[in-house]
Amino acid sequence: MDQIWTSILEFINQLVSPDWTSLVALVPILLVLLLGLYLGWLVVRYANAGPKRRGKSRMEPRPPAGVHAAERSWAPVIAAVALLGLMYGLVFGGWVLAGGAGLLVLSLIYWLREGMRDYDHVEHPTSGSVPRPSGTPPPGIHVPGPSFRPILASLAMAALLFGLVFGGWLLVAGAFMLAIALLQWLADARREYRGVVIADVTGHLPADPRPGYPRTTLAVFAILFAGAIVLQTGILPPRSAVGGNAPSPSGAPGASGAPSSPGSSGAAASPASTAPAGAPADLMITAENIAFVGGTTAEHVAPADKAFTIAFENKDAGIPHNVAIHDGGAGGPVIWNGDIFPGVETRVYQVPALKAGTYTFICVVHPSMTGTLVAK
Repeated sequence: MDQIWTSILEFINQLVSPDWTSLVALVPILLVLLLGLYLGWLVVRYANAGPKRRGKSRMEPRPPAGVHAAERSWAPVIAAVALLGLMYGLVFGGWVLAGGAGLLVLSLIYWLREGMRDYDHVEHPTSGSVPRPSGTPPPGIHVPGPSFRPILASLAMAALLFGLVFGGWLLVAGAFMLAIALLQWLADARREYRGVVIADVTGHLPADPRPGYPRTTLAVFAILFAGAIVLQTGILPPRSAVGGNAPSPSGAPGASGAPSSPGSSGAAASPASTAPAGAPADLMITAENIAFVGGTTAEHVAPADKAFTIAFENKDAGIPHNVAIHDGGAGGPVIWNGDIFPGVETRVYQVPALKAGTYTFICVVHPSMTGTLVAK
């Protein structure tokens, strides 16, 4: 009897004071079960949605009389695979980029050919099942008018992908371009919705007119993208007459030379910030794959209280980088800023004397690139 009573008390104790660690570990399993039940419920609802027209094998769809249904196509699938290859190519470059771009062009040409064939089938039907369009859609059917918005959104998305790879001004320009395209698309959808509401009242739904070419939007896109490239590569703002740089996109002073005093927030201009590439240097900094080799974990040691040189090797072909030294963290004042130049190239910077301490250096074109410099 004592053992039975003890067992009852132990069972009650588990209900009153459960093992919360074990219960928390069961939460992911419970969520998976709930998700599975929800998906199963959706499948059951979809299977019971009528009207039903099923067979043991796939049945060809039967569009309503006077309505042309486009044939199934593999072009969207091929284009999606090509776009995936293009995105990998933007990251890894080389033959992956060329192959992805080529496959995307071929898939889009194939898709265009299918669209033209489908249009010819509607415009010149071979049977009485597809009547020739009379300028308005069949009764009860609304056909959206042609639009350039998907093309504009695709161009903006391509610019945004470049910005995600290279960062900086290209990312800002891509975001602005995509916002412009989506806002225009939203305005078109709103106008189309108003037309449908009017048609519900009047019973007449006129066909949308042929759109004009979006020359203004394309010009804005071109200006944004070209301006981002100019700012990203450091062509503008122009260099000063004494050889320093104008303020960089990140807001850091671009003059390369000795500050008025070590640790000050301004960077004064000097006659030149680089020495011949073959000259010996006190320390070596390398940029590769849009990052400083070693990152913030690697300490670069420089002599304190005397001028020194940095051999900066940019291994990223065609991508501009530089070295800018900040007092303290990356958000601290800039005390020296080196010239920006694209790779592949090595330049030797001449850096003025720094007080003993720990500094952070960044690339002003790609502020996510940081490293640590210790003067002692």
